[in-house]
Amino acid sequence: MQRTSKTTGRRHPGRPNRSETDGALLLLQAAQSTFANHGFEAASLRQIASAAGLDAALVIHRFGSKGALWNAVIERQALYLAPFLAQFEELQTQTDTPIQSRLETVFRQMVAMIFGEPECGMLIARTSSERGDKLKVLADKLLRPTRDALHPLFVEAVEANVIRKQSLEMLNFIILNAVTMSVPCWNVLGYLEDDFQNQEQIKERLAQFLIINFIENPQSRISRKGKHVCGVKTKG
Repeated sequence: MQRTSKTTGRRHPGRPNRSETDGALLLLQAAQSTFANHGFEAASLRQIASAAGLDAALVIHRFGSKGALWNAVIERQALYLAPFLAQFEELQTQTDTPIQSRLETVFRQMVAMIFGEPECGMLIARTSSERGDKLKVLADKLLRPTRDALHPLFVEAVEANVIRKQSLEMLNFIILNAVTMSVPCWNVLGYLEDDFQNQEQIKERLAQFLIINFIENPQSRISRKGKHVCGVKTKG
């Protein structure tokens, strides 16, 4: 009687004891966290594999190199951002809705976008500080598409006097940084105020902060036209 080898359940060295797709996803998630917290140069493949609970050889088997894994993390983030950016582009076409209302929607969606992937903000900040080729990839895949989806709305808002006339590139930069850096650190508020709130309340407070500070209040425009503002007479 011919003997047959039992291969079911065996795995090759470096491969996870689960589907390769699941193993790749675990590596991407672990890599994103590791790159965000330590930067590309300081992160090691062994460190990433350990965080994923997998063999380090799987990284080479699945992605080929640490650089290729980093690119895959950025591509994954680009896919995550895509529906939000599509919504921003759709808001450009909804000209029957006041631009102020559309901007309020944008700010709330930006907050939701980063809260959904808090380490994306950390990854952007970490990569920006390192510069080099990684920053160029980050800018091309994440930062520039976000800027392009928001810029027409900001232009329309300036023309409608809903946003003050200013450098829109700087405005985009400041708003993006305000959200991406605030979200990963939102629990710091627990050390600064007594009535620390839950995540949903913090999301609304952050959105309100953006609305109050970056969208012009019509009453404030009236006040600056020859009326007293904070006790100081302004010129018309």
